[in-house]
This record gives sequence, C-alpha cells and structure tokens, in this order.
Amino acid sequence: MTDAFALADHLRAAGQDHLLAGIQDLPADQRTAFLDRLAAVDWQELATPLVPPPLGVLKSSRVVDPAERIERRAALTAAGEAAYRAGRTAVLMVAGGQGTRLGSSAPKGCFQVAKHSGKSIYQLQAEKVLSLSRRVGRAVPFLVMTSPATDAETREFFAVNGDFGLAPGQVRFFSQGTVPSLAADGKGLLAAPGRLLENPDGHGGCFTALVASGQLARLRAEGVAWIVYIQVDNILAPVDDAVLVGLGEQESAEVVTKVLAKAHPDEKVGHLVRVDGRDHIIEYTEVTPEQTRAVGPDGQVILRWGSPAMLLWSVGFLGRLADAGYRPPLHRSAKPLKAWRDGQTVELKGWKSERFIFDMVTEAEASIGLAIDRSIEFAPVKNASGDDSPASAVAIASTMYADWLRAAGVRVELPPGATIEISPLFAATREQFLARWDHRTVAVTGDYYLEDDRPIA
Repeated sequence: MTDAFALADHLRAAGQDHLLAGIQDLPADQRTAFLDRLAAVDWQELATPLVPPPLGVLKSSRVVDPAERIERRAALTAAGEAAYRAGRTAVLMVAGGQGTRLGSSAPKGCFQVAKHSGKSIYQLQAEKVLSLSRRVGRAVPFLVMTSPATDAETREFFAVNGDFGLAPGQVRFFSQGTVPSLAADGKGLLAAPGRLLENPDGHGGCFTALVASGQLARLRAEGVAWIVYIQVDNILAPVDDAVLVGLGEQESAEVVTKVLAKAHPDEKVGHLVRVDGRDHIIEYTEVTPEQTRAVGPDGQVILRWGSPAMLLWSVGFLGRLADAGYRPPLHRSAKPLKAWRDGQTVELKGWKSERFIFDMVTEAEASIGLAIDRSIEFAPVKNASGDDSPASAVAIASTMYADWLRAAGVRVELPPGATIEISPLFAATREQFLARWDHRTVAVTGDYYLEDDRPIA
C-alpha cells in the first residue's frame, strides 16, 4: 500500500501535489488505486522529454540501396528462408489505435478495408501470417500489441473470427501502457475525480509492454532470433520477407530499418540519419519545414530517407536492453485535451507524451537500413479520404496486383474505378503468385478478386 504522506512529499517536490485535492472524498478502494497510480508515475521523466539532436550533426546512414539489394538478393533470401524454417522468426504488429480518423470508435484493425472481399485490416494482416506459416511449415508466432482502449475488443474480434485460421495459441496479445497527459504548464490533469487523464504511451510502449507481459522472455526461451515489426494500418506491410531477415542474419544486425525515398519533403514519416556513429530516426513532428529541405555538404537532402515503420529487431538485442532496465524516452507534443476541473469537463491545450519505438535504433551498435519500393510495401490507412485513406490504399494494392498479373502474361485493362484484390491466402508476395498462377484467365478488364484457401506448397 502506498504511503500517502511520503507520496504527498514526492508530489510536492515534483509540482504535482494539486492532484491530491479532494482525495479524502473518494471511496476507500478508489482512493487506494489512485494513490498507487500516482506513486507509479515517473514525474521527473515526464518533465524532461527527449530533445532531438541538432540538424547540423546529422549524417547519412548506411542503407542497402536497390542496386545492392539486387546484387545480394540470392544470398539474403537463402539466409532469411533458413531462419523462417528453423523457427527463428516472429511477427509483431502494433495495433493500439482506434479508427477515430476513419469515423469509427472501434480498433483501427476492425475497419473493413478490402473492397471486394470485405476483409478487415486485422484479417488481411493475420492472413499474411497464416500464408507464411503454411509456406514454411510451422506456426510463426504472431504478437499483437493492443492498448487499454482496444484490448478487449481486439481479442473478441479475433476470437469471433476464429483467429482468422491461425493455430491455437499462435496469436499472442499484450497491451501497451499509458502515461499522464499534462496541462500547458506541465501540471498533471484528471479525467474524473480520482482518475488521472492519461494517453497510450505510443508505439515505443511496445518494448516496455513486451517485457512486462513476459512475451519477450517467452521468445528468448523459444529460440526466436528475429521480430518482423509492422504497424496495423499499412495493409501492404510484408511479413514474409526473407531478404529483410537475411540481411539481419548476414550483417549480424541488432536492427534493420526499412526506408523509402520520401514522396515530398513534408511527408509524415520518420527520418533515418546517423549521429555520432549511431543511427537515429527523427520523427516528422520534431523538425520544421525548413529542416526537411536542408541540404548537406554532399548536395543531398539530409532528411531524404523516410521510415515507414517497418523494422527487424534482434531478440538478443531487445533482451540485453531489457536486462539493463532500458525504456524508450518520452517525446512531447501539443494536443487539445478534455480534463476534469472544478466539477466539470473542460477543453484545454496541453501535452501528450509518447515513447517512440524508433529511439531503440539509437541503442543499437549494429544498425543498417534497407531501401524498399513503396509501391509494393507501403499503403497506409490513416485518413477517411484523400492521401493515406482506404481508397488510396486499395488503389495502391490494386496497382501492385495488376503488375503481378501482367508479369504472369495476363492482359490487364481496368476501367476507371475498377480494382483488383488478391487474397494473401493465394499469394502474399509476387514470387508466390507467379509460382501458383494457373492461367485461369488471359485478361482482366474489370473488378477482379482472387481467393484460394489451399495450402501453399
């Protein structure tokens, strides 16, 4: 039980003792829970968010570009394939967000995005893992990070849908934590009497939750060496990527960061750079428009490599961080908030703090980037319309599938509005598609959907 007097002294020193006002009016059990939560918060950490490095010290990171990727493809594929088949690889999807910007209060992964099949984002991502598992002949662990707001609904959604065909126990859920939101003056806020106003601790909370849940220890005990990390809202994010895993194996990397050439300077992606011999990823929220256009001594734009949040983590590396008690630092961003004040809910400007998974890249001594083709790996679903919307993601995916069909000798001529969808259960990659294509049609001239649930050889 928390010592209320010691806590009061601690909060007073941190400038947060206002949170104890009226605590004597709370029911005993609620008062105890509230005191325990206040004592668990690292108020000093909240008061000192991370400051990104100055632009002048940034240099280019080591990136495997498309030419080098082609040159090394056979060797990388062989190494990655061996790791998959030996059970040395798991998939981790962060799925803590709600579909608010899509007009839904449900977890974003529940959103039905596939035009022809009506599949949800969760189903599309799960079927990629199922396809991979069938192909390599073992149940690849599929870790799904939720948030307190999405955990119960996500678990129920998977259960109602039979885990989308995955093996019993193959899906491993764990929930990220929360951190207090702050007023503009740095003071903690209440969501209701006896309850802190808090927000999810960001995708960086994935690491602390992975440790706290015991899931990282389980992976280490199982001999898993690599975690393929994706975010739920990128419907083209590959999980069957032997080149990625093979690069980790051949480079003895602690992290491999996929990067893409930014579409424009203001694209909302992190930036892979090098500072004092270590790779960093600097978030788009922490740079100005002028900085995104700055040119280095080599004549190249410094912030040219964007991170689409697809990484390969070494389990050994994560284990060493866990053993050392590491946790990603907090970043602060200005946000409108709704807080409880003077007996009512009011709107005010304040701060939300989050941990970024990318900060762990800085801890790695062996880090490398891998350039990707955005047209086949990056189709995010974030907004209701326009860029990064369900419509734009479906269009990007359709263009990729049309290329697959053309590569197989099919004539593809789509009228405006027509799209193609190919289930991951038929093929999750171009190579799988070409290997399985049975020439069932010679031309596609309108909407086309291909689904096949037979095991992949």
